Amino acid sequence: MNLKSAFLICNTLLAGLALACLVLSEIYSPLTGLVFSAGLILCLVLEQSERIPLRPTSRILNSNWAFLLLPFLFFAFNLPLLELVAGFLVYLLFSRFIFKSEFNDYLFGYLIAIVCLLIGAIFEQDLAFGAIFLGFNLVLSWCLILYTLMLERTRSTSPPSDFKGKGKSETLGSALIGWSTGLIILSFAMTALIFITFPRFGLGFISLNTSYSPIAGFSDTVTLGDVGKIKQNPAVVMRVEYTQGGEIYKPDSQILWRGVVLDHYNGRTWTSTLATEFETRNRPGTGLNLFRVSNPREVVQQNIFMESFNAPYLFTHGVPLFMDGNFIHVQMDKNFVFKTSDPRSGPRKYTLISDISDHDVSYSLDMPQNEPLLFPSRFLQLPDISSKTHDLADRLTQNARTDENRAQKILNHFADFKYTLEMENDPGKTALEHFLFQRKEGHCEYFASAMVVLLRSAGVPARLVNGFVGVEWNEWGNYLIIRQQHAHSWVEAYIPGKGWTVYDPTPPDPSLVTPNTLHPLGKSLDFLRMSWQRYVVRYSIQDQVEVIQIFRTGSRDLMRKIKGLASVNWETLVEKAQKFSPVILALVLATILLLFVKNRFGGFTLSPRPPLSVILYQDMLNRLKKSGLVKKSSWTAREFLQSTLPETKHDPIRRITEFYEKHRFSNSPIHPGQEKEIRRLIESL
Repeated sequence: MNLKSAFLICNTLLAGLALACLVLSEIYSPLTGLVFSAGLILCLVLEQSERIPLRPTSRILNSNWAFLLLPFLFFAFNLPLLELVAGFLVYLLFSRFIFKSEFNDYLFGYLIAIVCLLIGAIFEQDLAFGAIFLGFNLVLSWCLILYTLMLERTRSTSPPSDFKGKGKSETLGSALIGWSTGLIILSFAMTALIFITFPRFGLGFISLNTSYSPIAGFSDTVTLGDVGKIKQNPAVVMRVEYTQGGEIYKPDSQILWRGVVLDHYNGRTWTSTLATEFETRNRPGTGLNLFRVSNPREVVQQNIFMESFNAPYLFTHGVPLFMDGNFIHVQMDKNFVFKTSDPRSGPRKYTLISDISDHDVSYSLDMPQNEPLLFPSRFLQLPDISSKTHDLADRLTQNARTDENRAQKILNHFADFKYTLEMENDPGKTALEHFLFQRKEGHCEYFASAMVVLLRSAGVPARLVNGFVGVEWNEWGNYLIIRQQHAHSWVEAYIPGKGWTVYDPTPPDPSLVTPNTLHPLGKSLDFLRMSWQRYVVRYSIQDQVEVIQIFRTGSRDLMRKIKGLASVNWETLVEKAQKFSPVILALVLATILLLFVKNRFGGFTLSPRPPLSVILYQDMLNRLKKSGLVKKSSWTAREFLQSTLPETKHDPIRRITEFYEKHRFSNSPIHPGQEKEIRRLIESL
């Protein structure tokens, strides 16, 4: 490949990676990205055939003038700022491919690509961006190297007519690509070392806004049916690592991750009406002590890595004893719901230490503080429901003497109902009445809402909980995967003597019966995404301390082994070495063979093959050396020719020397007939 082709291909690849960042940030659709790719390929073909770049004839194409259009378009047409800036960058990128005032405009194109990369870094932190980032750095390094080589053949201010044809006659050696790639990879390693050792701040201190996919169903106001919409999306919401005593812990049952708790129902919409119990400031790295459990039996640590999520809720499993994360403010309402009040969005990482010993009880307290005006009346509120619904609650609980018996009988009533995400309501009846008395099938929202209404009608305080059910375990990284399709609704009823007791009237979701059906390749890719979030995006000062401890422990063990060499039983060591004598012999023979090849053929190098004129001239010198004629290392080819040479060999040496000087320093092509003639002259020597 010649220098020009390599230069143009690298420029096109860099622009393609820049546009991929805009597509990955969801500013443009994948279809638009394909259109951009086709445009870049067309530009590459046109530039390779020297039809572009063109010198602009009007200053309207100049970026300084085009930049003035941005505020006009923003204020005149009220266009979204992000899409406007991205469109401006795409315009600059393609216009710089087609129009160039001078050779330096290639550098301006690189700058535009870097800005697109920064946009991708702000709005996307997934593993895919990590791959694009590494590829971008590699290609950018090649672009700068090739730009420098091209600059040696033209001037930085040369117009397109001067630099279009440059670099076509120079071949790009494999050594240049190999060594430059090796140096770039070495720079990546050095960057990784700096990344590991440089002091880090948690993203609770510094964080950039990132994009997210809007998710309904997790807010203070939820319309019946919102959770069902979430369940149709398989996107990952969060991944959870469980540890107990420093060891990996795998929960042995389905896990309910508590999110939103709703207490008021108007017949169609659930809302949370309870005020905030406390709001406090979190110091990332220090954390907050929360509840105390008198007799904790199963305490685990949970590291939660949430994807971009447009809700401020912090999901919990069990009774949280301690909490820490990359947020500054945290609050809890009187329904024991935790959420942040930080204005930032994007991936969130937090740690919980929780007691998960009691799977049936969420909290033993009726309220964080004793408030008779709120409890239990707030949790007995009912909308206008039909007498038929009241009669059903009375009939189901007529022989029950305790609230626990009443709750159990109402729960048993749903045993014959069926699960489905396909909902068809009767316009003449409320959705719950149609579900209870006619359809008798639905998804979790309908089951949980119906049970709360029946419990309250029977005098049992109850509330609705929206969250996730954790059922998918990834063996590759030993962590729990929670997706949007795992969204779930259940019931908490207050049972005297126990507290807020969990009831789940929903029959098993068929899509969750066999949760670990993810293909091994899918599990490995998800593990890579988890590792990217864990060790790159969320790498913190605590991780640095762990790395230092690992190196300290490893070096201590190594020194202990080195000191222990003095006490080695050498006789035993010799006996063990004899068992591996064939392997040792093979290694010795391989070493001898390598040394022979090195001495015979001059070793192994990555240097490019010398020009043919040099090879032929060296063959002549080797032939003369055998007959006693040696060229001094300080002599030039002309000085050697003018030295004392035999008369019979002077003419062939002169002709070979003239051939060498002509083709070595002028880069003129060598025809096959010329090579054949020179080789005949060498043989004659």
